[in-house]
Amino acid sequence: MRSVWYKPCPGEFQAARFEVAMKPSVCLFAHTHTIKKLYRGLLITALLISAGAIALDLGAIQLFGFMLLTGAVGAGYGLLPGLLTALSLTALDLWLNHPPVASSPWVLLALGAAALVGGGVRKTLQQQQQTSQLAWLSHTLQALLAANHREQLLTAIPRLLEPLGVQVGVWWLQHRELRLHYISDPGETTTLEQVAIQAHAQGAAVYGRCGQPLHNCAAIPLYERNRMAAVVSLKRRQAFGPPAQDYLEQLAQAASSRLTSIAEQAEAHLMHQLSTALVAADSVTVLAERALALLTSALGVQHGIILQQQGSRMRILARLDVKQPPDDCWQAHISDSQGLFWTVYRTGQPIFIEQLEQKTSIQSMVVHPIGVSNRPRARVLLGLAHPEPHPWLPCTQDLLAMACRSIGLALEGAIARQRLERVLELSHKAALEDSESLYQQVLTSAVELIPGAEAGSLLVRQGERFHFQAVVGYDLESLQGLSFSEQDHLKWYGQHPAGWYAGEPRILSSEQASIQEHSASSSAGQAVAHTRRIQSNLAVPVLYQGRVLALLNLDNFHDPQAFGSDSLEVARFFATPVAALLHQAHTRQSLAEAALSDPLTGLANRRAFNKFFDEELARSRRYQQAFALLVLDLQGFKAINDQLGHASGDEALVQVARALRKTSRKSDGLFRLGGDEFAAILSRTTADRAIQVAQRYAKAIQAIQIEGMALGVNIGLAVYPQDGTSKETLLRLADQRMYAAKAQRISILGQEGSISYKTLSLAIP
Repeated sequence: MRSVWYKPCPGEFQAARFEVAMKPSVCLFAHTHTIKKLYRGLLITALLISAGAIALDLGAIQLFGFMLLTGAVGAGYGLLPGLLTALSLTALDLWLNHPPVASSPWVLLALGAAALVGGGVRKTLQQQQQTSQLAWLSHTLQALLAANHREQLLTAIPRLLEPLGVQVGVWWLQHRELRLHYISDPGETTTLEQVAIQAHAQGAAVYGRCGQPLHNCAAIPLYERNRMAAVVSLKRRQAFGPPAQDYLEQLAQAASSRLTSIAEQAEAHLMHQLSTALVAADSVTVLAERALALLTSALGVQHGIILQQQGSRMRILARLDVKQPPDDCWQAHISDSQGLFWTVYRTGQPIFIEQLEQKTSIQSMVVHPIGVSNRPRARVLLGLAHPEPHPWLPCTQDLLAMACRSIGLALEGAIARQRLERVLELSHKAALEDSESLYQQVLTSAVELIPGAEAGSLLVRQGERFHFQAVVGYDLESLQGLSFSEQDHLKWYGQHPAGWYAGEPRILSSEQASIQEHSASSSAGQAVAHTRRIQSNLAVPVLYQGRVLALLNLDNFHDPQAFGSDSLEVARFFATPVAALLHQAHTRQSLAEAALSDPLTGLANRRAFNKFFDEELARSRRYQQAFALLVLDLQGFKAINDQLGHASGDEALVQVARALRKTSRKSDGLFRLGGDEFAAILSRTTADRAIQVAQRYAKAIQAIQIEGMALGVNIGLAVYPQDGTSKETLLRLADQRMYAAKAQRISILGQEGSISYKTLSLAIP
């Protein structure tokens, strides 16, 4: 009989053990069939001898034939049928020898004895048969236990069924459909498949007629963990009577038990390997690499990859190719937002594909989420692939699910350690770096570590308002002029104020409300343009000793459900140490600002002026923007100081500083250079605009009077880049023009063109 195998058996195939284990079942059924043939032969022989003896009137031979017939009936059908046969033949003997002869009682005794001997033989044979059945069951179990893989077990089953003289088909159950694994005769595929489908639909063994007349079929399901895993279908001429059905059902029970045992052993072995390998991993990358190596080896796949979602992209944690593919077999499935990986990311459900439609270097693939199942998004994903079509069996799917849960737990621990290490690193840097650098590192770490984030901003409290200090995914330059009060932030936070003052993170999704409209209502439209792309936002009030020091905004531009319970957990963990770092940075910045401030007026001092000048010059060069430098020298201050005393002179300086603040933009820099000399640096300001600002300064200062004595001012103006492109040039020109204005007794002197001066008719008292 020709056999066709649709799937080879991987691993070690213990052929010798299978052959030895299967021989007893062959002997058992050969012995049983021999006995049945012997019964039939004895009956026919006895009938022929008896008939011949009667016909030839051979009394002795007739008695021998009757005894042989009685014994055969007793041995074949039992003692009672044997005794009835003895009585019947005695009656026949009486009728043949009418009138009766004296030997008739002895005939009855002889036939009765033959019936008793036949019944005893039958009982002995039945006991031997039961013993043989037990031996067969033992050897069947031995044959099945010799199988170390599912494929080996399914290879053994057709051989165990050979004694029944059947044609066999074995069908795997995959995705609720039957897939052919083995067929002994391809010409019988359709007939055997139909009875297998019937058994699958009924969930029980099926016996009956099928195919050609006088043919019988049977199908028995095999189970793995109480779930149907395969169906074995059979066909032969003889009916499947009770003995055959018992044999098949015992075989199915033993095979199902072994299938479950193989699955449990494979899981236990893989889990042990994973736990041993992963517990020693010292980083997320090493852990992912070890897990991937074990999975690809255990499942016999050639390509594997583990990815971590970060914002709008997937970051590769580990990749393994047993054989280098001719193309990047994963790229198309990763880059496409509607591809397999992003679909599993959104749904959290694995995808198993036996054969891909596209003709690429991989033809079969599975994408499986790694981690616990109660997360809104699958942050870490596993991909496995074959270069050829490959069935992902239910047992394999169960094994993958268990392995991915184990790997997910290990990864969560490794990622938690990574977060702690990052916080410790920030704490170390906090003592070494300036506040601006620390703010940026805190925000960058938050975007990288908090699940779902791909952009963000950090607003730090300065006095009663919050200002942008760091951004990721935005332009900080365009946001630095914006500031918000705590009430603005409470509206943006949107929940009960108790959550804000408790430092509780808040999630806002575009599926709940328009984030752009929410921003407009909470910030008077200041930052509407910057919130247009946001699909989901996580706001984290950074709390220190009951006071909100900063607001950490984390954004996602692509997924309204990017943030979930896992994001909240990490945000809570991150906010506590960050609050201490920001407080430390704020304290250090306050001390630095004190060193850069004039203690009398509160304006920045000359040291701060030099720092600000250098930064503004670099920024203007980078963005090709203009800025203006104003140098101011007070008139009348010496008289107030000499005549009214130093206290009045100090009051005059304080009022000048207050007047300058009132007439300046928040982005303008104001400085007291020393004595009665002040300076202003006007960002993104042209010459015409600078002159207007200088006029306001002059008017505001001229309005100041100290005990009836008025103040005046001389202002020299220089504009980058038209007046010069270096710090020295601009300072020299502004100083020269201030002294020239003082000599000409005018308030403001600036350049018009390249050589002439433009004066402003503002009187100086």
